[in-house]
Amino acid sequence: MNFSHDALKLCGGQWRPHDLRRTGASAMAELGALPDVIEKCLDHTEENKMKHIYLHATCEGPMRDAWRLWGERLDLLANKPANVVTLRAA
Repeated sequence: MNFSHDALKLCGGQWRPHDLRRTGASAMAELGALPDVIEKCLDHTEENKMKHIYLHATCEGPMRDAWRLWGERLDLLANKPANVVTLRAA
C-alpha cells in the first residue's frame, strides 16, 4: 500500500505510516507482547545471524495474540464504554 507523505494530517500534527507502526509496537509491548513477537508483527528481519540461521518459527499464535490485544485496545479507545469517565487535568 502506498501512502503519500501528507496522508495523515491530524490535530496533533502530521503523522507518517512509520508513526503508526511505532505506536502499535509500543502498545503491543505495554500489553505484554514479547519483543521478538512484535518484531515479527512488524515484519522485521532478524539481525542476529545465529537466530536468523537457526530460528525459523513463524510465531503465528503469539502474533495473533499480539494483534488481538492491539485491536481490543483500539476498540476500547474508539468505543469508550459508558461506565468510563474522562478526567480533565487540573
